Amino acid sequence: MSKKFVLASLPTVREDCLAAVLYGEQRAEELQLLREESGSLLGSIYVGKVEKISKNMQAAFVRIGAGQNVYLPLEHIAQAVFKTRKKDAVLRAGDELLVQIEKEPMKGKLPRAAVNLHFPGRYMVLTTAEHSLCFSRKLSGAEKQRLRAVFPQKDMDYGVIVRTNAREASAGELEAELGELSGILRRVRGQGATRTCFSCVWQSKPLWVQELNRIPFAELEEIVTDVPSVFENLRQYLDEKNLTGTVSLRLYEDRLLPLYKLYSLETLLEGLLREKVWLKSGGFLMIQQTEAFVAVDVNTGRYMGKKEAEEAFYLMNLEAAREIAAQIRLRQLSGMILIDFINMKDETKRTALLEELRRLTASDPVRTVVVDMTPLNIVEMTRTKERKSLQEQAAAFRGEQEQRNDTDRSEAKQNIV
Repeated sequence: MSKKFVLASLPTVREDCLAAVLYGEQRAEELQLLREESGSLLGSIYVGKVEKISKNMQAAFVRIGAGQNVYLPLEHIAQAVFKTRKKDAVLRAGDELLVQIEKEPMKGKLPRAAVNLHFPGRYMVLTTAEHSLCFSRKLSGAEKQRLRAVFPQKDMDYGVIVRTNAREASAGELEAELGELSGILRRVRGQGATRTCFSCVWQSKPLWVQELNRIPFAELEEIVTDVPSVFENLRQYLDEKNLTGTVSLRLYEDRLLPLYKLYSLETLLEGLLREKVWLKSGGFLMIQQTEAFVAVDVNTGRYMGKKEAEEAFYLMNLEAAREIAAQIRLRQLSGMILIDFINMKDETKRTALLEELRRLTASDPVRTVVVDMTPLNIVEMTRTKERKSLQEQAAAFRGEQEQRNDTDRSEAKQNIV
C-alpha cells in the first residue's frame, strides 16, 4: 500500500499552523494540526519542583517553569530520578525531580506528567517503567522470535517496547537505535542531578516527526511539504536514519497554488469539524463530543432502498461502521465512544457488525478496543487518549489567533490616542 505524508502550512487557521495529513490510496487517514516550531511540550523532560501534594487525589502538582504546572500521579514515585538524593521514596513539597509530559492539557485540565521516562524511536520505545522486553501486538510470532535475538535480556536498567516498524529493520539498525536511545537515557539521568530547577533536560522531537515515526516506510511513497525549515529537518532526519533513498521527499514551491489548496485541506478540516457526516446510501452520522464521552448516532436519512428492512439496515450499518472507523481516526477522538447503530433483530447480523467494526479499528495505530454491543444496538468502545481531538486543536489555534487580534486592535487604538 502506497501512502503519502503531507505537511502543509495552513494560514487560514493561523500563521504558524501546520497540517500533517497521512493519505492512503483512497482518502485521508489521519489529520493533525501542529505548530511549525521545532519542539513539543508532549514528551519533553523537565527538572520540576513539587509545589503541593493532594493525598485525596493521590497526585502532586509540580512546577516545570514560570506559570506552568503539571499534574503528577503518585504511582511509581520510588522509580523517580531526584535532583538530590533521598533516604526514602516519600514525595514532599519542595522536592526536585525529573518529570516527563505524557499528556497534553485537555478540556481545562493541566498537562499530565510521569516519573517513568520513555524515549521513542522509529523501531522501539525505551522506557524506565519496567526492565523487560515487550512487543507490538501487531507483530507475528515468527517476527517476535527474530527480533528477540537482537536485544540483550540481562542487566538492563531500562525496558524496551519493540514497535511494528521493527519488522522492516535489520539487526544492525535495531542495535544502532538501541544504542542511541540508551545513550540519551544516560545523559538525561546525569543531567537530572546537575541542572537547575525548571530546566528542560530533553526536548522531544517535533510532533510531525513523531507522527512520521509511526508510519512504516515500506508503505510510504512520498513526503511533501511547503515549509522550507520543515523540509530541511526532514532531510536531516532521513539522512540520520539512512532512509534518503527509501522514500521520496519533495519541497512544494508553487506560490500560485498553495499546497493546502491543492489538497483541499480547508474543505477537509471543515468537514471534520461538523457533527453531521453523510453516507453514500443516503443515511448520515451525527458525531458529538461531550465532557464524558463521544456519541455517534447512525440515521437512515434519505435512504429510499427497496431491500427488506432488516437487510437494508444491516448494509447501512456496515457502511456506517466503515465511516465511523475512519472518522474516529481523522478526528482524533478518544476515551469512551458510544455508537447507536440502527436497530437489528437478527443476532447473527449484530455479531457480524461487531466483528467488522473490530476488524476496521485493528489498523488504527492508537489502541482501540471494541467492547460489546448492548441489546439496544449501542456499541461501547474505547480509544486511548494521546492527544487533543481535532476539534480541540482547531479551537486552541483559533482562540490564540483571536487573542492576538484583540491585542493588535488594542495596541492600534493606543497608538491612535
